[in-house]
Amino acid sequence: MLRSETGKTIYLNINEVYASIQGEGLLMGLPALFVRFQGCNLRCPWCDQPSALPFSKEQSVPIDSLLAHLSEYPIKHVVITGGEPLAQEGLTFLVEELISKGYFVQIETNGTLWQKGLERFAEQLHITCSPKWTANWFVHPKIIQYAKELKFVVDDVLSQDVLLKEEFRRLLEEGKVVLQPEGNKLVFFEKALNLQTALLKLGFTVRVLPQVHKLFGIP
Repeated sequence: MLRSETGKTIYLNINEVYASIQGEGLLMGLPALFVRFQGCNLRCPWCDQPSALPFSKEQSVPIDSLLAHLSEYPIKHVVITGGEPLAQEGLTFLVEELISKGYFVQIETNGTLWQKGLERFAEQLHITCSPKWTANWFVHPKIIQYAKELKFVVDDVLSQDVLLKEEFRRLLEEGKVVLQPEGNKLVFFEKALNLQTALLKLGFTVRVLPQVHKLFGIP
């Protein structure tokens, strides 16, 4: 079994593992293996994965068992999500093993946390950061540095001022900001289009994208 520097077997607190397509963000439509960690440091009222919020070790899985399970699929794109992946102690070990085995690794995070060990692989990762108003839009500087895209849930709270915050400017200028209507609701789709138009007038192009997997009723 894979072991940490202390010699202990590495266990991961997993909510679920499944194959599907990436239904959100700039990599939408790609076949992917999802590893959903258990436990999140935030409590967003519209969270669509409430079962993954509590920190629990009831589904603790040895990392080598997880890797063996993933190897049964032909898919080489792994999406690490949650919960909040960066709240999990074994994340760096998992990322290192996945990269060494040739996987493309995407991490979906609320952006509030960072693990120093990830800096060795950060340039190889596709970090999708979804800033949250429940954290006052705070994003850790290292996440800002390495993120490949920002994905904002468009709800009653999100505003143009948030999207124009200085720390988000690089990704906004690079066209790597996604507006995702909360719950695929029409009212938030219309709000997203209005935000898109307002930003376009300022010289910024953002994408309005739904959760496509939910449109088709797949995981």
